Amino acid sequence: MIALIMMTATGVASYDNIKYFFWMVPVLTAVLYLLYVNGKPYRMQNEEEIKSILALVFTFVCLIMAFFASILLGH
Repeated sequence: MIALIMMTATGVASYDNIKYFFWMVPVLTAVLYLLYVNGKPYRMQNEEEIKSILALVFTFVCLIMAFFASILLGH
């Protein structure tokens, strides 16, 4: 999703050319998540949990940066 936003923000591709990918990414993410999750909860250690949280925060920050880059470039 971040790559798609950056492609439209930098003008590599227009939104009309890749809009279906924007629509498919959230749906496919949810479907793949449901396919790979088993019924038992996975107990993470504290170190793994902290690493996972940091990775999620970093990804969210990248998404926000891409969003604002798109707004500032006016696309």
